Amino acid sequence: MGYVIPFFEFGNYFLYSILVGHIALQFVPEDRKPKSKIAKPFLLLSTLGIIIFTLGPILQTIYYFKDGVGLGLAIRTVFIDFQVGKAWIFIGFLATFLWMALQLNASKYLQALLILLMILGVGYSSHVASLSFWTGLISHSLHFLLVTLWTGILIHVAWLSKENTDWGKFLRWFTPLALVSLIIIFISGFILMVFMVEPKDYVKAWVLPYGQMLLLKHISILPVLVFAIINGILVRKTILIHSFNPLPWIRGESIFLFIIFYITAVMGTLSPPHEIEFTLKSEGPSRWVEWLLGKNITTTLNTHFLTNFQSVLLIVISIHFLIMILISFKKVKPLLGVFMGLCFIVVLYIGMMFSLYI
Repeated sequence: MGYVIPFFEFGNYFLYSILVGHIALQFVPEDRKPKSKIAKPFLLLSTLGIIIFTLGPILQTIYYFKDGVGLGLAIRTVFIDFQVGKAWIFIGFLATFLWMALQLNASKYLQALLILLMILGVGYSSHVASLSFWTGLISHSLHFLLVTLWTGILIHVAWLSKENTDWGKFLRWFTPLALVSLIIIFISGFILMVFMVEPKDYVKAWVLPYGQMLLLKHISILPVLVFAIINGILVRKTILIHSFNPLPWIRGESIFLFIIFYITAVMGTLSPPHEIEFTLKSEGPSRWVEWLLGKNITTTLNTHFLTNFQSVLLIVISIHFLIMILISFKKVKPLLGVFMGLCFIVVLYIGMMFSLYI
């Protein structure tokens, strides 16, 4: 079950992004966006797909309780008493109306209202909302909305549009939107993280599977920032050189966002380490960390960040990979930039692990 649920979560992020991007682009004038090639049946299937993929956390919860109370009682309890079950009913109800709105080409304002209410349902079902309702609801909903908005527009533009468009007009409004979204995503993401892992325990959490995914997520954000900077520079270049095609670079940015989506999906299946030491005792450490460091981890009391020659060397090398992304832009080789971004994630991650003193 633990290996299947991340794919449900990833599918959920992806389909929400498709719908949010489609609805958001309806509010953009035709001459300031590329023409999308997405078919209506795919949009309709996306709404139905959300109903199915949102079942992921519910199935995980039912699977957890079924041996103790029985399958029937577990199903009834999850759907009636748990926030995640109530949210699924709410989202499924709205997704059905959104399907009808898309099928009948209803007002874009109605479509926007329905998708916003569905996103509030996602925020309501979040773990943070169960700890602090209003803070969790608002922070998670806002975080989810802006991530899917940013990614959704990129998906439509990078993978589902025609190339013969005025990219300068598109990038002139999208770059500021991405920048504002990024700032709010960072703020809301930090608020959500504090409920999961206290900042003082951030490094200690690395010995746990959840902490590993959190570290990988944060590392993976850096190549996204570099590609966002490159795409911001493209605004000026497209003005000077109208024949320049920024599409491969926009696709590169979307690839790293997909990586972050999957990491976030995996995090959703893991226990948040509110108490690091208790979580370590009850669920055990990350086997990967034990293998990488060659140690049996039984406590985090003395765990802290301590650099050494190996870790510093790897961190320096990772920075070079990050710089190579910018150099690949100068050489007009977007595929090389994506490869360098992947190398950066791997090398910096290993460097951070070698800095983990236990």
